[in-house]
Amino acid sequence: EDEINATFARDQRESALKSFKNDPGVRKRCENFGISSHLFNMWSKAYADDAEAEKIERLKAENLVNVLVRSGREGFQYFIINQFFAYLSEKAPEVVKNIAYLRRITDLRYPHEWMVNTRNMQRRIIMHVGPTNSGKTYHALQRLQNSQNGIYCSPLRLLAYEVYSRMNKAGISCTLVTGEDRRGADYSDEAVKPAGYSIDGEPYAAIRSCTIEMASMDKRDVAVVDEIQMIADRQRGWAWTNALLGLQASEIHLCGEVSAVPIVKKICAALDEDVEVREYSRLGQLHTSKASLENDWSRIRPGDCVVAFSRNEIFGIKNTIEETTGLRCAVIYGGLPPEARVEQAQLFNDPKSGYDVLVASDAVGMGINLSIRRIVFTTLSKFDGGSLSRISVSQTRQIGGRAGRFGSGADAGEVTTMNPQDLKPLGESMNKQPPMIKAAGIIPMSDAIETFSHQFPDVPFSELWPMFRDIATVDDDYYLCSFSGQEQIAKCIEHLPLKVRDRYQLLYAPINTRDEIVAKCLVKYATYVANNTECHIGSVVKLPVKPPASRAHLQVFEQWHRSITLFIWLSFHYPEIFANIEEATELKVRCEKAIAEGLASIKGR
Repeated sequence: EDEINATFARDQRESALKSFKNDPGVRKRCENFGISSHLFNMWSKAYADDAEAEKIERLKAENLVNVLVRSGREGFQYFIINQFFAYLSEKAPEVVKNIAYLRRITDLRYPHEWMVNTRNMQRRIIMHVGPTNSGKTYHALQRLQNSQNGIYCSPLRLLAYEVYSRMNKAGISCTLVTGEDRRGADYSDEAVKPAGYSIDGEPYAAIRSCTIEMASMDKRDVAVVDEIQMIADRQRGWAWTNALLGLQASEIHLCGEVSAVPIVKKICAALDEDVEVREYSRLGQLHTSKASLENDWSRIRPGDCVVAFSRNEIFGIKNTIEETTGLRCAVIYGGLPPEARVEQAQLFNDPKSGYDVLVASDAVGMGINLSIRRIVFTTLSKFDGGSLSRISVSQTRQIGGRAGRFGSGADAGEVTTMNPQDLKPLGESMNKQPPMIKAAGIIPMSDAIETFSHQFPDVPFSELWPMFRDIATVDDDYYLCSFSGQEQIAKCIEHLPLKVRDRYQLLYAPINTRDEIVAKCLVKYATYVANNTECHIGSVVKLPVKPPASRAHLQVFEQWHRSITLFIWLSFHYPEIFANIEEATELKVRCEKAIAEGLASIKGR
């Protein structure tokens, strides 16, 4: 972030304008808007010339700095394309048929107006901010425990489950709602009492613990939103924005980094709501080592968490450590099912388990409580889908802050690197505050997409998404979240005769289309939706009989697990089509057992 200045922005603008003029995808979308090749060549040149001459206010170099900070290179390229249509709207509205109407139905400048019921109530907003292991979420949850009608919104299913278990163990009735799971309060425990009863005599719980995408906007006394800084996440930020704008709770507690304070205050000021900020300091000491491990694996010791950003590297490192030191390693990475992550965390935390070291990806940055004494970064760079780039200050501090967690038994946490060259930049990041968040993520409502699609009946749905992004108007305090994942899903199911609303629903399926098995299962599931016929999971998921014996085989099981959880996710949206949940749950448990066996036996091959 320190390197992004007006000079850098000017260079990026020049590069993005050149790419824009030569991009065949942009030309194709312009044809869909009715812009001929001749008109595109003429007006794209005029647009680029005016931009480089600093004649377009929003494209002046100093104004582009914030765009680059909040959007990255991908988002910046989208911004350049979007501003072309704003330019046409002003300079040559006749070039795009009905451009005034299209701009009106894609106007996303006032997202707070989408939440009409919430605007009719006055809310108290309290921010609990501080570094990792400062007790900020603990204090917010203490307030939630005393509520008779509250909700906890989590960034991860693991955290949602942790709060669900914690509340019920404390005798507080709590339900769990995630994309793949629904659980009632544990009334089998006599200490757990319902908050009340419905008119039909059914008990209802005091608290709901959910993943943030599943947050309901019912009226509540207290709401807790965890990791509020993820409002700036380029894929999922919209869910935090929806919660901030839409939760109908008298009292809302936002937990996270101090970097989120300015944008939350700015948004709440527009809502005429005050924000109270409570700052916390870290519980327990944390320091960066004066020396790296000099790439010497024999210096790994019990209680270490070794961090790498590649699944293949994680298993290779596990094997190296076990062969070099005799210490046994647990592993945690994003591709593992949550249940497997919990099991691996328990093995690492239990001093009697025989597991001494944790090898993990950045998935260790939030979620499960871990008894880590020292974090060892093998690298500070991560592949972002296009190239290797340095992990952010926020990510570095979040991962490093997991060392010496309060209650872990360690007197102080320590952070270091394997490579001597990484030690200085690690220390600099650990001593920095993350940059202040400039904007909050949003996505269009399904109604807006449906209305937009009616204007282009002959355009494939997968092309409508980037077209919507091209022409939409967004306030500077917000940004459109990345559509890339949704575009890939849209292409996968393009050939199916689905309704627009069903396509929109399926776009937010919790999958990555790069997972070949999962993508194929999605198409099969979507076919059942298109035909409105019942789907039995056994007709789609073919789980191997033998447990995984290699990393490649383990990855196959992980993909089958995601295919099963996709079925369960769909069952909540299409209960009549994906009806046999018991069979899916049994298959899921079987898959998790096989993955656990594989993790215990697979070496770094």
